[in-house]
Amino acid sequence: MTPDIKFTETAFRHFNSLIFNGELPEPRFVTTRARTFRGKLCYRISRSFLRTKAHDFEMRLSTGFDLPREEWEDVVIHEMIHLFIAHRKLRDSSPHGPVFRKLMADINRLHGRHIVVSARATEEQTEADKRIRGHYLCLAKFSDGRLGVAPVAKSRIFLLWNDFLKFPEVESLRWVGSTDPWFNRFPRVMTAKLYITRREDLTPHLKGAAELVREGERIRAVSRRCSPDELLP
Repeated sequence: MTPDIKFTETAFRHFNSLIFNGELPEPRFVTTRARTFRGKLCYRISRSFLRTKAHDFEMRLSTGFDLPREEWEDVVIHEMIHLFIAHRKLRDSSPHGPVFRKLMADINRLHGRHIVVSARATEEQTEADKRIRGHYLCLAKFSDGRLGVAPVAKSRIFLLWNDFLKFPEVESLRWVGSTDPWFNRFPRVMTAKLYITRREDLTPHLKGAAELVREGERIRAVSRRCSPDELLP
């Protein structure tokens, strides 16, 4: 089966009651055609004084995979563990550190599940997505020289156009339009999130891309041709 919103909502509510005592806040449920992950939890962090708060939770499941229902349930529970850790403000050494792994092991043991640490797609699956799709890309250069890329959902581009300007440690941005299938590997973002990539990997796939500019409530492509190096931030 492939997941839909109804399945995700039903599974979340069932396991929230069964495993998490109904404690978890209900996120937005979204489906995506991403080939780099099966499930993903996204959220924002607000900081005030010395306090932080996670909010705007969003659970994404990919319809790009056909899996048994039980495996999709395990994917939902996997993301619910991330939600539990963020909601409870628990400290862990990494996204799948000791806190996550203990919760996962306890749930597997007590509830007969088979949750795993990573449900990411294989390289072969990632490379298989050769569809021609239009991408609105935010390219970012960090203060330490690293590069980030974010394919932005069209419905969020105006909001994120400003949000990326506030992204921590980003010193310059460029917006680019491209149809290169290489960018299919990155999930489209609904919030300000960047995927770190290497210059040597990114640059060849900017051939034929166009710089994007914003004019009020309109996004347009700059007509002049740019080399890949010129499109880098």
